[in-house]
Parts: sequence; C-alpha cells; structure tokens
Amino acid sequence: MQTTIQQFQTNQYVDPALSGSPSKFACLVENVQGGHPAALEELYGLAKNFNYFLMRQLGDDDLLDKVHDIFITVAQAIRAGKLRDPERLIPFLTTVTRFYTYNQIDSRMHRRKRLEALDNVNPPDPRMNLERTAYAKERNAIAREILGSMPRRDRDVLERFYLREQSKEQICDEMKLTPTQFRLLKSKAKATFTKIGMRRLQVN
Repeated sequence: MQTTIQQFQTNQYVDPALSGSPSKFACLVENVQGGHPAALEELYGLAKNFNYFLMRQLGDDDLLDKVHDIFITVAQAIRAGKLRDPERLIPFLTTVTRFYTYNQIDSRMHRRKRLEALDNVNPPDPRMNLERTAYAKERNAIAREILGSMPRRDRDVLERFYLREQSKEQICDEMKLTPTQFRLLKSKAKATFTKIGMRRLQVN
C-alpha cells in the first residue's frame, strides 16, 4: 500500500491498546487519517464485508475493483474530515456502498438505453468509418505518448493490465505486488494518466 500511504502519512500511529479510548473505531479513524498501513488494511477489510451485497447487486465481475473504489472513497472522506463521528464508521461504509451500487446500476441502465436507441440507426457512411479509424489511431498514439511520460511502475501496470490483458494474478506475481498494492498502484496510475492527458488537451 506504499503508493497511497505516501499521500496520507502525517501523524504518529495510535495503538488502541495504549490509547485509553474505549472505541476501536475512534482509533481506527485516527490512524486512517494518519495514513498508517495497518489502519488502511483494516479499513479495506471492513469494505470487503460488503462483497456479498455488491456481488448480489452488480455481479462478481471486477468485484475487488468495486471494493477498492469504495475503500478509496471512504478513506478520502475520512481524511477530509467528512466522518464527524467515528462510531458511525460502519453506517458510513454502508451508505457509501449503497450509493456506489445505485450509481453503477443507474449507469448500466443509461448505457443499455443508448445501445437500444442505436439499434434503429442506419448503417454509418463508409467515410465515417474511415474517420473513426483515423481518430482511433490518433487516440492510441496519444495514449502511447502519455504512457511513455509516466513513471515506470505506473506505466508497467497499465500496459500489462489494459494492453497486454494480463490477469491480476500474473501482474502481482511478476511485479512482486500484493493484491492490495496492485489495486492501489493501478488506481494511482489511472489518476496520473488522466492528469497528464488533461494537461495535454489544454496545451493543444
């Protein structure tokens, strides 16, 4: 979890056994705010408790990615001070998970409606196909250029996962990553890719 911890680390770790606090959630929230690995791992474990709910609502495709998205959302909210009462951590996790699930379902419905609307559209003009092909080539060239400017590990994980279509297990094995480190690295790399891409568009 090194990539995220570097963004969060500020405070000294609070040992729940020595803190004198009756609440384990208060200590957990404080340690998450400090960016401590053990606390982030524990928070991720709490997010994984919603696996069955997510699988039942959204299916098991990319289940760990969905859990990771929720974990990141909650961790960032805690860092931003949006969880005012640490005792409400579990209800807060529940609320974030439900909103995430509803948004995913809503997005799927909108995509399905757009695809159904396209069913009755006339076949595209051949010239449009040529334009799309040219656009796709240009887009791929830009993507390659952005990847080339990224840090090596960020570039490596994106190329392996999206271009070579390697499995998460293979990437973790070859890059010596734990599953959690893989998800955090991929999330950071995607954010870096987007940031560089937006800067490039502004320049152009």
